[in-house]
Amino acid sequence: MTGRDSTTRTSMQSPDSYWLTTGPEWTRGSAPLPRHTGVCVLGAGVMGSTLAYWLTRAGQRPLVLDRNPSPAMGSSGRNAGRLIQGGHAQHAVAIERHGHAEALALYQATLVNRDLVREVVAREGLETTRHATAKLDLAVEEDEALELKRTAEALRSDGIPAEWLDLPAAREVFGTDLPDTVLGGLYRPDQDSVHSVAYVRGMADAAARAGAEFVCGVTAMSVEPVQGGGWLVTTDAGQVAAEHVVVALNAWTPRLLPELAPVIQPVRGQLVQTAPVPFRIPQWGLDRGLVYGGQAPDGSLLLGGLRTTVPGRDEGIDLPQDGNTPAFSPELADRLATALPALLPETTGVPVVRAWSGVMAFTPDRCPLVGAWPGREGLWVMAAFNGHGMPYSQVMPEQLAERILGGPGAGIPTAFDPARFL
Repeated sequence: MTGRDSTTRTSMQSPDSYWLTTGPEWTRGSAPLPRHTGVCVLGAGVMGSTLAYWLTRAGQRPLVLDRNPSPAMGSSGRNAGRLIQGGHAQHAVAIERHGHAEALALYQATLVNRDLVREVVAREGLETTRHATAKLDLAVEEDEALELKRTAEALRSDGIPAEWLDLPAAREVFGTDLPDTVLGGLYRPDQDSVHSVAYVRGMADAAARAGAEFVCGVTAMSVEPVQGGGWLVTTDAGQVAAEHVVVALNAWTPRLLPELAPVIQPVRGQLVQTAPVPFRIPQWGLDRGLVYGGQAPDGSLLLGGLRTTVPGRDEGIDLPQDGNTPAFSPELADRLATALPALLPETTGVPVVRAWSGVMAFTPDRCPLVGAWPGREGLWVMAAFNGHGMPYSQVMPEQLAERILGGPGAGIPTAFDPARFL
């Protein structure tokens, strides 16, 4: 083991993510559990907290329940903070998979999301939680390079800025050197990143100021229909009757809605963080997003992925009964630490200081579940974003709030309808 590898092993001791360690504390105390509410949101991650925000904008006073003592302690506080545009697949692939109209709807939803994020953080005094960046998807194999070139053409034909860059041009926009093995990259400007915990807790706080009620440290145990209409949520602190219930528990959703167990697959994602570096880089991806990275506000680099080097690709993992994430793999931490200087030569010798894991939720078609549960009036699902929750973190809650209140919510793509599996 080299000296750098030794530093890697001994310095990655934090059980929490960078965002959880450096984010603001949640100072609002939990109120007693009410007996009745109009809308009960289960989960105070980015989707549940933001849904509460948009419901209060429409004059509602939703109740948000979470088993953790603070919002954003689960997957929303353990990701890479990327608000990149587009869905799980590159645009050219999405067109082949879903047809042009639906693929464009998927992409445009993330553009609307970008604008909503900027609007909301400005309105709520959360500007410091958002940072402007760009996205560069790199290729080292010819087939991926062709896919990225086709995506650049498809995006431009839809009026979305994108460009394929050869290696010299990619090095210029990347901000640091890239190895000769890189063929080039798909460049997309005007992207965003966020401090995940500051962003989510800021949304939760804004919702609470406007009348939403957050009760943390309470575990929902069941959701059952009430004769004559409405729903009964049973928790370890009592029961709540609600006209509407929204289950926004990501990979944990099947614990309350077991019918979704065959649909939602828990997947472990893992990241490492380096010490700060003197250069700035954009968000980037490699190997069709299975390796990815970016930069935190303090200048440190984030690197995640390499699930292909883990048996079973870390898919179908067992969720911890009471925890928020499975343990990080030290072996994968070493692989990530080794991969970083191989891709970014200037990071040679830069120590890795932190490692953490989070849980994603994948569906068979790699599209989320957002909408009404068919045949069960008042029951809604917002989960399984396939590792791309932040790019939909405003637009899906805003549109689902509209549907809950009787509006069309036309901005939710048809491909997200839970009815396709139910």
